Amino acid sequence: MKPAPLSRYPPELVLDALRPHLLPERAAKLDAVTAARLVGVQAVLEDLRDPHNAGAALRSCESMGVLRVHIVSVHHRFRTAARVTQGCEKWLEVARWGDIESCAAALRAAGVKLYAGVPRAACTLADLDPHQPMALAFGNEHTGLSPRLLALADGEFTIPMHGCSQSLNVSVSVAVSLHVVTEARRRALGRSGDLDEPTQAALRARYYALDLRAPEQIVERYLATR
Repeated sequence: MKPAPLSRYPPELVLDALRPHLLPERAAKLDAVTAARLVGVQAVLEDLRDPHNAGAALRSCESMGVLRVHIVSVHHRFRTAARVTQGCEKWLEVARWGDIESCAAALRAAGVKLYAGVPRAACTLADLDPHQPMALAFGNEHTGLSPRLLALADGEFTIPMHGCSQSLNVSVSVAVSLHVVTEARRRALGRSGDLDEPTQAALRARYYALDLRAPEQIVERYLATR
């Protein structure tokens, strides 16, 4: 018989069943990562073309504690280089969109402001309100963000640059921008993450399951002994 999906069980039950099968230091690491996750900072990647850039952008999102990434593919299929991502995508919540209108509508419905990364915009990263949930949008390596996304955005931002070079690789832009805004949000909130307790518990259970082989069978064996 095929095991039931873990989502059928309360997260606390899944955590109790799986925790003994993780090394204590690994469980502590996953707990800390979960506690530091942010949904108040999200990323939108529109029509990235290069697999290395796409992979590096995802890895930057994950490393900065961003949980949700929106991939918009209109003209180019989003592809990543496995050697670059190193499996980071499994720790993220990735939404894929075939048009920017649907993505923007979903963000708006969730109360998330959409800000477009634009060179020489009047607003810098430091001007963004860290209390307001936001999604930062980054565009194609050659053409940048689409006119449609720019029209739908709630505002624009730029990365201040003080050298002769006045542009950055898109994956570097993602890393720099997310570092600035995630740290600003953490300072503003006075804590490392912004997930409520039920959401943290569900995410922690998911992370425990991702780190183990056959987690469904482990939970079923646990239930059989109760």
